[in-house]
Amino acid sequence: MNIQHALFPIAVLSCILASTPVVSAQSATVDVQYVQPAKFTDFSIYGRGAQWSASYFATQISDDLRPALQRKVSGGRLTLRFTDIDLAGHYPSRGGSSARVVRGQIRPARMSFAFVLQDSSGRTLASGSTRIVDNSSTSSLANPRRSQALYYEKRMLERWLRSLKTS
Repeated sequence: MNIQHALFPIAVLSCILASTPVVSAQSATVDVQYVQPAKFTDFSIYGRGAQWSASYFATQISDDLRPALQRKVSGGRLTLRFTDIDLAGHYPSRGGSSARVVRGQIRPARMSFAFVLQDSSGRTLASGSTRIVDNSSTSSLANPRRSQALYYEKRMLERWLRSLKTS
């Protein structure tokens, strides 16, 4: 058998598959907004100002929550409008360190925000405002991932999202 004749069916099948439209689910969207972030209780990430911290926080939280939102509501949209953030831990008063110190219950993360959860067609599934506090910091101190940026805040928001009741 000629090699051209053997490869012809494969080439035809490849062309058919390449021209078939791919049906994919919409990806979830997380929109992070703020009300006067410069006035938040503690919103200095890596010792930076409110504007930089707001941008960094929005990117980190959106990227982290998107897969959890997609599992909860395929193609859903979650809007978080933060009115106050108090990041876990604190900066040491001496030395000008940019490392945030987290020691148990001393300074748990706290967040106040309004939220709207919508399905892919724009129908509101849940909305309201809430204040969440991470009271589990001491139980997670041995976790090696806790050194990643905004670990406690991400974990806290993921738990909140998983527990959110939808209509």
